[in-house]
Amino acid sequence: MRKVNKSWMAVVAAVMLLGTLVGVVWARPNDSSGAADITRKVTLTRAHFVPATPADDWLIGDHYVVCSSGSCNFVAPVAFPCLPSVTVERIRLHVLDGNGSAKAIATFWRDTPPTGSNRFYQSAVSPVGTTVGTQTFDSSPINAVVWPSQGAVVSLEIGGPGIFVFGVTVEYHRNI
Repeated sequence: MRKVNKSWMAVVAAVMLLGTLVGVVWARPNDSSGAADITRKVTLTRAHFVPATPADDWLIGDHYVVCSSGSCNFVAPVAFPCLPSVTVERIRLHVLDGNGSAKAIATFWRDTPPTGSNRFYQSAVSPVGTTVGTQTFDSSPINAVVWPSQGAVVSLEIGGPGIFVFGVTVEYHRNI
């Protein structure tokens, strides 16, 4: 009979034991498989925005919102599709600015209805001047925690005619 060397089985068993021990040491009791959550996005399109001032002269086009004359103010609620709290990282304003003297401003707010309070966080602003094509303008980091008992709103100010706002994207991650 032929004798087979089985020392490789001991090496495989040692590697498996080491892998198990490393996994146990690195695991934390409250971690889940998705604990390192990814950046998620909610996009508000033209249909989400409602005028904050009924007298404003505005128009909702095929895929944008624009002021016909003067400046306009809009608001849009933000609904996060998850139950735990979320941390809003930033907002992104998608706009074509054809007005050389006005700008568009999107601002993130967190409302707390039980206390009747709200808090302004950060704005994404298009520069004054014209742009070529649709561009995206980012806010500074926001890092606002929004709990299910709170609400979130994006306000939009369009400074004059010729500024076409295509939407606002809110980037966030779940707090697990």
